[in-house]
Amino acid sequence: HAARTVSVNLLGGDYSPEVAGHLSKIESAISRRKTIRFTYYAIGRDETSEREVDPYSLLYLGGNWYMVGYAHEREATRLFRLSRMEGRITFKTRAEHDFPPPPDFDVSRYRDRAPWQLDDESEQATIRLSPLVAWWVEQMFGAFGRVSTGRDGWAEFRTEFTSSAALLTWVLGLGEEAQVLAPDSLRDETRRALEMIRDRHVDDPTELLARPRVEWQAAPPEASTEAPSPDKVVPAERFARLLALMTRLLAACEDRPDARVPVADLREALNIEAAVLEEDLTLLNLINFGGGCYTLFAQIEGDEVSVVKETYGDRFARPARLSPLEAKALLWALEFIGDRLPVGADDALGSARRKVEAAIGEENLPEVEIGQAQAANNEVSAAVNRALRDERLLEIEYWNEARGSLTTRTIEPHMLVNSRDAWYVVAHCHRADDQRTFRLDRIRGATVLDQHFVRRPEVTASGPYLPYGNQAEAATQAQRAEVWCSADQARWMIEKHPSWERFDDGSVLVQIPFSSEEWLVKEITKYRGEAVLVTPASVRDAVAAHAQQMLQAYNVAEPSGSSR
Repeated sequence: HAARTVSVNLLGGDYSPEVAGHLSKIESAISRRKTIRFTYYAIGRDETSEREVDPYSLLYLGGNWYMVGYAHEREATRLFRLSRMEGRITFKTRAEHDFPPPPDFDVSRYRDRAPWQLDDESEQATIRLSPLVAWWVEQMFGAFGRVSTGRDGWAEFRTEFTSSAALLTWVLGLGEEAQVLAPDSLRDETRRALEMIRDRHVDDPTELLARPRVEWQAAPPEASTEAPSPDKVVPAERFARLLALMTRLLAACEDRPDARVPVADLREALNIEAAVLEEDLTLLNLINFGGGCYTLFAQIEGDEVSVVKETYGDRFARPARLSPLEAKALLWALEFIGDRLPVGADDALGSARRKVEAAIGEENLPEVEIGQAQAANNEVSAAVNRALRDERLLEIEYWNEARGSLTTRTIEPHMLVNSRDAWYVVAHCHRADDQRTFRLDRIRGATVLDQHFVRRPEVTASGPYLPYGNQAEAATQAQRAEVWCSADQARWMIEKHPSWERFDDGSVLVQIPFSSEEWLVKEITKYRGEAVLVTPASVRDAVAAHAQQMLQAYNVAEPSGSSR
């Protein structure tokens, strides 16, 4: 049943055609040790500048693609998010290599880190956890610190942090189930954040919206936000133009391995604009295998097109192989989903992986690393897989983060869905007598029952119960909240949510889709008072009450409870 029970989306939250192009160019630069130049938006400083970087590795972390490399301007190794790169990426020189392999580079320093551990200098925090979430924190974040659990189920989580804002975002998202114990400075910062959340949701938000607005050109709310389909057909006229372009570029090379062609000559010969030429070159770089005789790479550099041709002849008589990046992506996908598919251990998927590994060899792969995916424990995964495969009822103990409750349910699991580095079980829930979606890592325990079920055709991977965070799914949400966000947090907010109103002080008004008021209350709380819910007005009181309830644990001389 694997084909009909598993759905996987590995594109990442910020995937776009531009990111796809950046991936291809950076992978080439890493394998060839080429210094690259690009324009980069540093969101922390709200600054756009030209960068010159020696790329060391690609990293997929938290649903987004990053590049790790030596930044010449900073004279240090830095992390760059691909979606914040603007325009084209170009090579600095035409030399075969621009820099030697970095002798002391260790990508594990950047891989599998918590969002609050991304910088260098750190200090330790202690977080008290209730029995309701202690097991989940140990399961999901135990690698980022140390969890000590007492006999009564209460626990303390000690973790290093470099960003107090990122750590507080995570702690506040857990609601009353988590409390900062140390250091005092972090505890005081938490108290101030909760006071700001409470006060700003008690006050009338009219004053926040009364400030002068600025003109802002943005897509209307009805505009589709879905990424373009990867299987769109290239029009016939463009295919013919690509052949003509490739012919001219090869002719310019003659018997040489490279050449330079004036942009003006190509535009005149093909009767196209500069932007169209650039798009055609990008596509040509992906599909230009010429009957097994050559490969071609071309890019615009100033007023000329730089062309590099590699002739393979008889050596390329065999079919084209996967590129190193494609091979790494394939191996990653097999590793990522392999132990969660409802199939046996000795299946065709495992055999395929072994063949790919044997054919390529790890020593021939580029530095492309994958961060840790959100996952359940092995026993839960095995039970879900068995129930899916055998079409049997499954009894689960499920933690609802939004409501802060742990309930026991009997479900008919129909499929696994992957979205934004998390796995979900789409099922018919007997308790609700309707379709529900359960996040796999929040299932504390699972037992396969003897009773079988008949698959329901109405249970699908689309609908209002799919987890928020999938672009295609966002349009199906029943409600939208209007949220004002301060200038300090606006840049991060509009990366996640659309904005059609902006103010002269840098603050913005965004729309956040939601289907659960409990989820919305906790989502607003995560922004530490820098985001204020405007509508629906009925939920504003709930946000204020939630903050006040959490404040009770901090408005005491000493942290509540004893160390466990």
